[in-house]
Amino acid sequence: MLDLKVQTFLTVCQEMNFTRAARRLHLSQPAVTQHIHSLEEYYHAPLFEFEGKRFRLTKYGRLIHDTLLALKNNENYLMEQLDILKNHHPVINMGATLTAGEFLVAKPISRYLNSNPDTELSLTVTNTRELLQKLDDGIIDFAILEGDFPKSAYAHQPLFFTEFIPVCCPSYKFTRNISGIHDLTGERLIIREQGSGTRSILETELDRNSLSADDFRRIITIGNMNAIIDMVAYGCGITFLYRSAVEDRLKDGSLTVIPLKDFRIYHEISAVWKKENLQGNYFAQLVSDIFCSDTTPPLF
Repeated sequence: MLDLKVQTFLTVCQEMNFTRAARRLHLSQPAVTQHIHSLEEYYHAPLFEFEGKRFRLTKYGRLIHDTLLALKNNENYLMEQLDILKNHHPVINMGATLTAGEFLVAKPISRYLNSNPDTELSLTVTNTRELLQKLDDGIIDFAILEGDFPKSAYAHQPLFFTEFIPVCCPSYKFTRNISGIHDLTGERLIIREQGSGTRSILETELDRNSLSADDFRRIITIGNMNAIIDMVAYGCGITFLYRSAVEDRLKDGSLTVIPLKDFRIYHEISAVWKKENLQGNYFAQLVSDIFCSDTTPPLF
């Protein structure tokens, strides 16, 4: 059981305000202040500081926060597992990016649940940025990410490699002859919102070619991959996405790959969890059981 002072410290770190933390914890503000002072005395280090008017963690506070948060998350997971042993109902709390959630996870999860009918599963589908925050906060155990993430802070297990391609409708009229990625800047680009994995991959590749999304004639931002696919199929613009997300559209001819001589990307889709999570080995086995069976081939 974590000390109440630790809970107070972690809440202050979330709110970065003593008054709001006190309100959330149903404590007086002097009590919150006393808890923080007690921790500072215990660790012999200041936890917070002001930079001008900005209230922030010190370098000691950041280290203590990350360590105590890991302890809290591991304790939460321990309590969940104890509850599972008592009730005999395995519980999986996982996340997936929007593209993975729409196109990649339904089949393997369904197969796993059919084979393990007593399992309770919660799936959070949102963008990469929010999933990493939920991992940090211990809300989910692991996430299926197609975007980039800081590998120094997270353990990961590769699941698939899938091609990332530019597409348009077959009747699309380009503003110029198309040979390389620079020739596409005269087109309307339809892309996902900031924080999404597919947008991050595209922006990284554009940067490698000394380009950015702002170099395109128009940018349309849509938070749903199916809507983007439909708009591109209607000739509204071009987009970049995973081949696996539009394989059916490529086969029926409603979309086509834009042939570029200088653009060929295969991107890793991974299961990701916090490095300091004590259940990392269990997550690795669970991910293998769900996604790496003989009946679930990797996507290319």
